[in-house]
Amino acid sequence: MNIRIIIAAIFISFFVVSCKSTKQAQALRDCNYSFASISDLTVGNVVIQGKQSFRDLSLQETTGISQLLMARKLPISLTAHIAIQNPNNKTAAIDALEWILEVRNKEVAKGSIQQRIEVKSGQTIQIPIPVSTDVGSILKAFSMKEITEVMFNLSDASGIPVEAKLKIKPSIRVGKKQIQAPSYFVIDVLK
Repeated sequence: MNIRIIIAAIFISFFVVSCKSTKQAQALRDCNYSFASISDLTVGNVVIQGKQSFRDLSLQETTGISQLLMARKLPISLTAHIAIQNPNNKTAAIDALEWILEVRNKEVAKGSIQQRIEVKSGQTIQIPIPVSTDVGSILKAFSMKEITEVMFNLSDASGIPVEAKLKIKPSIRVGKKQIQAPSYFVIDVLK
């Protein structure tokens, strides 16, 4: 008799968890996603955050970045902050998130975040997405002026002069199975 009660309790709890996950997934689908900001921007080993032009850098920093540009290597590290606003009357949840950063429709970086994130009803949160990549492979698609504009405008994202997008694909866990959104949500980085 006790074994039947335990088995019934396990099935009921699994059903309740599955229903809760399904409701959170539905709420997640109806959330609004937007680009919030960029922080911790470095090019090579040079902190660019808050700088407006090469004039704001030391001679050593300018020389280092110039050498990278001439070698068609441009290692960039930054944190992109994505805002998720939940207009629903239910909590939305993410258990993992895949992302792809594109500039002029060319993939420059991708990765994933493996942590649970909940967005309560009516709440807006920001998810920090750490990005590290070498964008040297796409430098030939830009003029030198565009490269420097992108580099310095990224520090406040107030006017990135090229088409940049962040694609995100959230997923939730139902039981032991990870279920991904059927497609990526596209967030334009331009403001």
